[in-house]
Amino acid sequence: MAEDPKDQNAPLTLEGFWKILDSKLVSFGTPTALIAVAVDFARKSQWKEAGLCLVGGIALWILIQVANKLAPRIDKLLDWMLNNAEKIFLDLYAKLTSDFEGKYYERLKFDCREYEIRGINRGTLQLENLFVPLKMAQTSSEKVSQNIIQAQQALDPLKQQEIGDILVVMMGDIKQRLVILGAPGSGKSTLLRHITLLYATRKQRRLHRKIPKLIPILLQLRNFYEDIIKEPQPSLALVIENAVKKLQSSQPLEPRQGCFAKRLRQNKCLVMFDGLDEIADDAQRQQVSQWVSQQIKDYPDTPFILTSRPEGYKKAPLQGNFLELEVQPFTREQRNKFIQDWYKCRKKEGNNNKVDLGIRDSAIKSANNLIAQIDTSQSLKVMARNPLLLNMIAITHDSEVTLSTKRVDLYKDICRVLLEGRQRAKGLSTSLSAEQKQVVLKSLALELMQQNTQAFTLDETSTHEKTFKEAKSLIKQKLDKFPNQTLSPEDFIKKDDLGVRELMSEREQEGIYELAHKTFQEYLAAVEIEKTKQENILLEALADDKKFAWWRETIRFYVAQTDATNLIKVALGHATIPVLTLVYQCWQGKEAQQIDRAVQNQLKAKLEQGLESDQLDEFTLAAEVKLAYRLSQLNQDLQTLDSYSEQESQAYDSSYITFAEYQLFLNETSSPSILANKKRASEPVINMNFWDANGFCAWLSLRSRKDLGEPGICYRQVTHKDRQQHPCEEDKEYADKEGIRLVRFQVPTLYEQLAYYLAAGKWKEADEETDRLMLQVAGREKQGYLDLDDIRQFPCKDLRTIDQLWVQYSNGHFGFSVQKEIYLSVGGMLEGNQTNSPFNKVLLLPPVRWIYVRLGGSGRYDKMYQAYIRFSDRVGWMRKSGKGEQGIYLQNASTSFL
Repeated sequence: MAEDPKDQNAPLTLEGFWKILDSKLVSFGTPTALIAVAVDFARKSQWKEAGLCLVGGIALWILIQVANKLAPRIDKLLDWMLNNAEKIFLDLYAKLTSDFEGKYYERLKFDCREYEIRGINRGTLQLENLFVPLKMAQTSSEKVSQNIIQAQQALDPLKQQEIGDILVVMMGDIKQRLVILGAPGSGKSTLLRHITLLYATRKQRRLHRKIPKLIPILLQLRNFYEDIIKEPQPSLALVIENAVKKLQSSQPLEPRQGCFAKRLRQNKCLVMFDGLDEIADDAQRQQVSQWVSQQIKDYPDTPFILTSRPEGYKKAPLQGNFLELEVQPFTREQRNKFIQDWYKCRKKEGNNNKVDLGIRDSAIKSANNLIAQIDTSQSLKVMARNPLLLNMIAITHDSEVTLSTKRVDLYKDICRVLLEGRQRAKGLSTSLSAEQKQVVLKSLALELMQQNTQAFTLDETSTHEKTFKEAKSLIKQKLDKFPNQTLSPEDFIKKDDLGVRELMSEREQEGIYELAHKTFQEYLAAVEIEKTKQENILLEALADDKKFAWWRETIRFYVAQTDATNLIKVALGHATIPVLTLVYQCWQGKEAQQIDRAVQNQLKAKLEQGLESDQLDEFTLAAEVKLAYRLSQLNQDLQTLDSYSEQESQAYDSSYITFAEYQLFLNETSSPSILANKKRASEPVINMNFWDANGFCAWLSLRSRKDLGEPGICYRQVTHKDRQQHPCEEDKEYADKEGIRLVRFQVPTLYEQLAYYLAAGKWKEADEETDRLMLQVAGREKQGYLDLDDIRQFPCKDLRTIDQLWVQYSNGHFGFSVQKEIYLSVGGMLEGNQTNSPFNKVLLLPPVRWIYVRLGGSGRYDKMYQAYIRFSDRVGWMRKSGKGEQGIYLQNASTSFL
């Protein structure tokens, strides 16, 4: 209803003003309503009431503003309280009453809350903050590797599951019992402690939202096996009660009689047996295995989990139906997450368990530094797949920052822990100390190095080639020198508790052994050489090109623990590129423990001052060493594509190519000469256009394939995205000056020639090679072309490889993906977005189409044809001529000619 105009023009009275003000204030909410009341009191001269209402309105307004700011946090607090209401209530109930279950859970929490690595006593980290969910894969005990270092994932990631998913299945309608097998240090015990901790803190749903509520029972078999094998054998309930009493010595728990027996009968327990393999005696282990099998039979609806190393389980398997699972090695993502969490916990611990922005930044920097060092080392990358070894790598990095100069300390710690520390931490007796075991291993490792092999056998009649067959007599000779020892060579090599099995790798059913990784052999040999003063072995290797490659890493371990002066002085007399590259690495990388100043000056003169020499041969030698050192750092993690993903096969250089290194490329591709400006020899080369830099990458790729024997190795320039994800210090100064920073990657051997043509800018040859490759991959060499079905079925992986090579080496000008974007931009339509009717297919026939067009017909195929013409013109496939449009080859096409 419209307002009367007369009312609109009426004069505003004081009474009318108060009414309007009241209505407006009330419409703004409660605080302003109070102010309106205050105004009304003021109008009536009731000043006291007006003042109170005014103060109340202002206070309420401030409270509302504060509440709005705090609302998100209050919501989170309420969510947390609702989600943890049960836990809070039960914990409070346990403290206020004599509730046994609550106190039992509290003891479990105390027992399992720390991330425990037996044999390593360096700080305390919280398991809840550090645990990385492990992947499991179904297998059989016969197929599980005992080796602590595994080069690659055992199974397809799609066949792997996390423990939470498996627990839900095993506790469902189909009752299953788990046997979790894994190599030393793979995380079996940590996994059970993590499950126990989550149940004890009532956070089990973190494992899986559907996981049932059960009472966790964790039994370390090494602590109770003596009670189990006694006659008469105890019941499971009695063993559990004894274990509970030992959870805490200061205030031991006294379970109510029959408490656990009742819960077992009600199927309310999750029973976990840890470490069947830790029972040293085979006969006793078999007795315990039979007892466990009987308990599982007595409680058919109760979930059970058993962990063991594969060798121990094979000799004492459980009887019945069991799901055997193998713990999978860490993936790259799991490894990185562990490192990030590890440093966050370590930095937090050093700051009174408080986390602030500075702590977060420090943790991120340290974690990224360690990840980068692991990614550039083949041996570290392989070792970091094992949680135990990764933890030790992190500890060494935390104290030393740079791993390359402290590899000796890292390997020393690993050997100590694997040979003795873990056994002692578990309370197992060891007849030989770690030092005694190393005495034997060092002699064996040096002998293997001198025999030019990694493999040995205890069978002296073995017919295997390239296998050291005198190992048994060598080991026996060393063992006989230890007082009161009757250990046989077989027990020394094969038994975890007595010998060195954790440090060994075995070829199943062949009786052939190796140390877990070649670097362990090289380390132990270097220690033996230093201790027995046999440096002459290494000096001979420096003078023999064939021997040098085999002994190279042993030399690095050797100079890291002694004075390297004499060895480097001899190396300077053998001025070969590989030898000088090694000594340059020992000096420049600060790996050598000691080098006399005079010898350092000789080395500096030969290598650094050689870059400024007027003599071409001296300049070339120095520049070659500099380039070889760069490539040794860039390629030391080189692996085949079968072992690592495409992402892991890439490596990013940490500095830019210098003028001296680029001059080597010019000298090989044109007239040799020294640098015009010798003072800039060690400075990064700048103002390089994209195509010249690609030429350098092509030349370097060919050299590396020949030198390293890796046919698929390639180099390219870093992109802007690469610099963001993998920055280096020199990026700040040279990223915008068109310098050359390398990315190393690998392609299947099939595509190495295409990669070379593209890097060298030989577009015609690359186009023809692409045509040949696509016909070969599709199996259409004889046919000579690809039809639509061939294209639809063309392998995506190969198509992606071809496309990426073209895009990378053409600076985004050429490639299938580039063509696709251009085609869509000119109105083209992809096949998947088209509707294929029989009528439209008939229109594709030339005679039918000619008649259809003459009759004035048109449709989407006309539009597609016009789009194709525009596309062909855009990319240079069509050129106007006197005879109309025709397709021609353009060697120097500017945009996506492929």
